[in-house]
Amino acid sequence: MSSPTVLHVNDAAFTAERMITEAHRRGLDWTFMDKAAPAREWRGITGRTRRAVIGGAWVARLAVAARRHDIVHVHSASTLAHSRLGAPRYVVHCHGTDVRTAQYDPARRATIVDGLLRAEAVLYSTPDLAEHVLVHRPDAVYLPVPIDVDAVPEWAPAGRPQVVFASRWSPEKGVATQLAVARDLTARFGGRVELVGLDWGPCAAEAAAAGVRLVPRTGHAGYLALLAGASVVVGQSAGILAASELEALAAGAPVVVPVPLPLYDGPPVLAVEAETAADAVASVLDGTHPHDPAAVRGWTRAVHGVANAVDVVTDLYRKVLVERG
Repeated sequence: MSSPTVLHVNDAAFTAERMITEAHRRGLDWTFMDKAAPAREWRGITGRTRRAVIGGAWVARLAVAARRHDIVHVHSASTLAHSRLGAPRYVVHCHGTDVRTAQYDPARRATIVDGLLRAEAVLYSTPDLAEHVLVHRPDAVYLPVPIDVDAVPEWAPAGRPQVVFASRWSPEKGVATQLAVARDLTARFGGRVELVGLDWGPCAAEAAAAGVRLVPRTGHAGYLALLAGASVVVGQSAGILAASELEALAAGAPVVVPVPLPLYDGPPVLAVEAETAADAVASVLDGTHPHDPAAVRGWTRAVHGVANAVDVVTDLYRKVLVERG
C-alpha cells in the first residue's frame, strides 16, 4: 500500500507541525489546515453572525480539502464540534484539556464523547489522559508528545547560574507549587542565582513577586534558547512531562519536576516532592547530582523522537484504510 495522503487540522504544542516537517523529509504528502479563528468571545448579534460566517466558510474549505486526502487527522477532541461538519471521517488526537477538562463540561460532553466514539482511530499524548480516553475507546493509542530533538539547541549554560521555570503561570500547570518553589529558591539563593520565567499566565505577577524575572514571549526559537541556556529547568507540577519539559530534555538540560511522576518509566528528570525541589536544584548547581546531557538527549530521541511518532501514525493510517475496506 502506498503512503496515505494526510490533512492535519488544528495544532497543539507543535505536534502537527513537527510531524508534518518529518513527513516532508520523507517525501510524504501531509498538509495542514488551521482552525477557523483564534479562541475568543463572540459578543452580541454582530459577533455571533461573524462567527457563523467565518465558521461556515472554514467548514466548506475543510470539506474540499478532506476529499483530497485519504486521512483527516484532527488535533484536539474539542475541535470536532466543527470539523466533523466538513470531515465526517477522521482520526482524533487528544492533547489534554479537551478530554481532561472540556469533556466534563455538561454543555460539551455529548459532542466530545460522541466524537471519540465515531473516530476512525484515537490518539492521546500524555499518560494521564488514558483514564479519560480509554473508557470510551479502549483501542486508543498512546503517542508520546513528539519532539524534534535535532531542532533544539544543545544545553550550554553560561555566566550567572540561572533557573528557568518552563511553564506558564496558570492553575492547570500546578502554579501554586511553582510559586512555592520560586519562593523557596529565592530564600535559599537570594541574588546568587537568577530565577527566570515567561511573562505568561494569570499568576505571572505573583511569580514576579516571588523573585522570578519575567521575560516576554519572543517566539518558539527564543524559548528554546532560554531553555538551552538554563543551569536548571524547573518543570510544571501537573504530574506530566509536557512539550516544555521535553524540549528542555531535548536540549540536554537538567530538569527538576516538583512532583512525582508515577505514570512514566524512568525519565531522566529529578522528580521530587515540592518541599525538596530547592534541594534538588542545589544538587545540580553544586555538581553533587551527576548530569549527562548526551544521555538525556538520547532518551528524549528514543522515547519522544518525532521520527518514531511519524512511524506510529503512518502505520495507524494504513490500518484505518484497510478497515474501511
